[in-house]
Amino acid sequence: MIDLVFKNYTSQIAPRPGFFKNILETVTKELKMNGNVEVSINLVGEGKVKDLNKKYRHKDKSTDILSFPLGGGSGDIFICLSFAKREAKRENVSMEEKLSQLAVHGILHLFGYDHERSEQDAQKMFDLESKILVKIVL
Repeated sequence: MIDLVFKNYTSQIAPRPGFFKNILETVTKELKMNGNVEVSINLVGEGKVKDLNKKYRHKDKSTDILSFPLGGGSGDIFICLSFAKREAKRENVSMEEKLSQLAVHGILHLFGYDHERSEQDAQKMFDLESKILVKIVL
């Protein structure tokens, strides 16, 4: 069973929960996950993501996404909406495309993928991320 909790803590307009549910279902299908997966996706501002990054990763800066795995693919994801908007503009992609990429990236972290461990792990994660992104219908 897939359980998604979605909250937009910003005043900015964002996609509806169904947008992220589709992404989560696509990722779990690709990974052939049949168990219970509980994910919360939280859209936050730069202050909140900076605080979380400092507290849990000891990095005193804002970032686009943070993932906190709870095991078995479950966990919490925090996406900084204003950071994502700047990245989308810089990368010349739609906001939906950027949010899809960030959500897939965050969900893969919940399933244990980590691009910071080694070049080989990074390549494996980014290849899988790309494979999944082409399957997501926006």
